Amino acid sequence: MTKPRPSLYPTRSSAGALLGQQLAARGYQTAILLGITPEGVEIAAYAAKAMGAQFDVVIASFIKLGKNLAPVGAMAESAPAEMDPDFQPGMNLLEKLQAALDESRARVKQDLVLFRTQRPAKKLEGRTAVIVDGQIVYPWKVLAAAKAVERQQAREVVIAAPVAAQPAVERIRARQYTVVCPSVTMEPQGHPRPYGDPGDDSPERLKSIVIAHQAA
Repeated sequence: MTKPRPSLYPTRSSAGALLGQQLAARGYQTAILLGITPEGVEIAAYAAKAMGAQFDVVIASFIKLGKNLAPVGAMAESAPAEMDPDFQPGMNLLEKLQAALDESRARVKQDLVLFRTQRPAKKLEGRTAVIVDGQIVYPWKVLAAAKAVERQQAREVVIAAPVAAQPAVERIRARQYTVVCPSVTMEPQGHPRPYGDPGDDSPERLKSIVIAHQAA
């Protein structure tokens, strides 16, 4: 039996703290950290806490043609969809793609209600925004989020994650974004278990993290 690979980080809190230290060392203390829903929220909250930065969420969702298939793009907040340029759907897939786009848009709307009803998003105009995800295997979600953030007139957009796959990092850098990532894996599929603690990305828990951070 092959032993499961050890996780890269014992906990999400330690991964977030390390990411925060790296961002602070690069001079991003006055930036606002935006955790991508769902996986980036907890990491961004811990990173912001470690560096004394402001924190909020950015809502995004992958576009998938099937549950077990790789995403073909992503959508974030009010920005247009970000599609994989290598994905060229034939006529037979157009209907399926439209359904996937509608599903992704509905998920973003649902999360907007969850995270934004009680409080408006923080103003990004003229500020540096650091978009944080849990693990970047496919670049479309962070790129869609970057589009949404640029529409809010952020001065600079930085992409950050404790772990990312090398091909995804190259795609993001090709779009002229700075990437801050302590662990870049060579495997295109990313790390099978980046964190030692079990993740709970339930909407209730993520909302409680956001509220707790704002009260702090």
